[in-house]
Amino acid sequence: MTFYAKPDQTYEEHLEAVYTAWKKIVTAKYPLIERVAKTYNFSVKRFLKGSLLTIAFHDIGKMIVPFQEMMQAIMCSRPFDTKKNYRHELVSFIFTSKYWSFINKEKYLSAIPLEALSVVGHHKNLDSDLTSFIRESLQSTPQIIPDGINIALTIAEGLFKREGYVLPSIKQIDACEDPFTSLANLISSGFLSKGIEIDGTEKCRAIYFLLKGVLHYADWYGSGKISITYSINKDIPSVINQLKERCNRKNIIFTGLRPFQKICAQQSGHLIAVAPTGSGKTEASIFWALKNIQEMKGAKILYFLPTMVTANNIYERLSGFFGRENVGLTHSTANLFLENDTSLESEEDKWENRRDVLFNQSFIKPVTVGTIDQLLTVGFNAGRWTLKETNASNSVIIIDEIHAYDGWTMGLIVSSIRHFSSLGARFMLMSATMPKQLQQLLYSELEEATIVKEDTLLNAKRSRYFVVDSYIEYAIKDIQSALSDGKRVLVVVNTVKLCQELAQNLSRLNPVCYHSQFILKDRKIIEKKITDAHLVIATQVIEVSLDIDYDWLFTECAPPDAIAQRAGRVNRHRDKQRDSRVYIFKASEKGEKIYNQINFPNFLSRSFEAFKNAPQEMSENDIINIVETVYKDYQIDHSEAFKEAVQQYKLSQSKRNIIFDSRLREDNQEVTRQSKYETVSVIPKCFKDEVLSLKPSERQWFEVKIPAWYARRHKEEIGGITFCDMDYNTNIGVIFTKDRDISSMII
Repeated sequence: MTFYAKPDQTYEEHLEAVYTAWKKIVTAKYPLIERVAKTYNFSVKRFLKGSLLTIAFHDIGKMIVPFQEMMQAIMCSRPFDTKKNYRHELVSFIFTSKYWSFINKEKYLSAIPLEALSVVGHHKNLDSDLTSFIRESLQSTPQIIPDGINIALTIAEGLFKREGYVLPSIKQIDACEDPFTSLANLISSGFLSKGIEIDGTEKCRAIYFLLKGVLHYADWYGSGKISITYSINKDIPSVINQLKERCNRKNIIFTGLRPFQKICAQQSGHLIAVAPTGSGKTEASIFWALKNIQEMKGAKILYFLPTMVTANNIYERLSGFFGRENVGLTHSTANLFLENDTSLESEEDKWENRRDVLFNQSFIKPVTVGTIDQLLTVGFNAGRWTLKETNASNSVIIIDEIHAYDGWTMGLIVSSIRHFSSLGARFMLMSATMPKQLQQLLYSELEEATIVKEDTLLNAKRSRYFVVDSYIEYAIKDIQSALSDGKRVLVVVNTVKLCQELAQNLSRLNPVCYHSQFILKDRKIIEKKITDAHLVIATQVIEVSLDIDYDWLFTECAPPDAIAQRAGRVNRHRDKQRDSRVYIFKASEKGEKIYNQINFPNFLSRSFEAFKNAPQEMSENDIINIVETVYKDYQIDHSEAFKEAVQQYKLSQSKRNIIFDSRLREDNQEVTRQSKYETVSVIPKCFKDEVLSLKPSERQWFEVKIPAWYARRHKEEIGGITFCDMDYNTNIGVIFTKDRDISSMII
């Protein structure tokens, strides 16, 4: 009889494919394994033997009657009641535990069976309440297939022999003990807690995420039957040639690398970089990354940004350098941006339906671009954190716009920097405006870091600044006049409502209105229009990492670092003959409330006064001096939010005994961003008929985030979909007709 692991793979074929992938992954991750073993004093050889144990036994639980019946049904296109299936990982856990006890007696690795726990959690979340296995808790012990078990054991013995190991001999097993009860007893007995205490929390976590991460990696590649590209194999000269070609396509004269880029390309280890917008920070970070992954003997590149829009933009740029097949994108709507269909991971799914999404979410691609949240959730043991932690620990990690976060998020970022740098990851932290206090904080966490500044451009002047002692609503005629003179104009305000009002008042000039309260479908269209538009009216979503260029900026006052970002969209390439201007207007009262989330009184008033007292012709350094002036009494690491976030990072792991996965929405403190404005995703009611006819993955295109309190008042649930009663216009977005006072939303 032939036994199957997948509908298109026999058990033997699958184990062979996973073993082959394991060999390549272990080779690629060997420097990381050695670093961690040295740090926590365990044997590399014993770890590899334990890792092979997870490979050899992760699917032995498929040798049960219900699983093989399900495989036959799928292959013959017959219906199968999946409720009758039994999670094979639980049965695999029993066998892995038995063999672990023998192997661990021969050579100690941990006081607890981390190999068996890696196996039982390699498909579903493993939390302390075993919520992924509720069905199995109500079922009787599944009937094993003795012949299948014997075949699986023979294959396992062969894999061990190939690696020079001997698999302990265990008495023939004709029946399986109750897997769920065995796992539940292990967790509830206190054995795990005592074992973790014996070994130490950090050591247990490190061994566990390596074991499980390598297993995930090998199983996914073995299932997909595809070759492994672990790291980018590209040198700096080839990227320079591509950069030259890119400049030619954009009619920009390429005169070679800037001194700042050359310095970054020569730096080994951690790097803190301060350079204004338009200085080539992205390319400089690539050069740094390529040098450092070579020194690390092959590592991944992770590039994190504050927003989904900026992540999408950098994804496109890095795909141009490294090839789309080598670059992953991960954020909450990345699957839509990539136009992939998302499927939940289950044994009934086809692997090709979910492979790319899983690879992107888990930092498996040689290069991954994402929002910073994707790294921070690792600290909450959320998602596929073990695989993300395994990959991030052997990566060069670029965090762009590091200044753009509040105390809570910065506390989580600093905690992540501490953790991953201790495991050997290398960081490059970048910003156009980095206050000295922030530089000192980051340097204290990365004491061997080099600080590099783009002094040439920091001292250069590219725009004239005009501070206007009135509100931006009174600038309509000036905006019209600038457009009549052929200027490309960018208008940036602090609230969605004002953005919409200005767009309506200037509608005859065909502006592009851009803010957060468009459905995703329209946002993607708008983002493509921005580059060529003559008039863009936006909120602060326009601020970071967009390669766009305007002549004049009209902006409401904002924090000085935000003004610097907005001004960076004007005369981006620093044409000295160009009439480029920045007009700064008083912030509204609502704007002051929005930016006062850091509990810094009169924040925008102080910023406005600082710009009023500054010279009209300012360099980037002059703006940085304004940043220092405005922030002089504010130290982000002294804020309560920062301290609470650092504590939460530790608490989230300790309450899960370091290794357990989080439950969905288990702790409302486990968020990567804090805001006074609680938002939820809904679909405007006007799209109801269209959306109800779509498949679930396509419905996300019509979602928009709005205030939770408005949704609670005006929502309608239909078939699990939340619709909300509000008007919608493709040109200006959501219009709240029911509650007029909602307009203080920003973003």
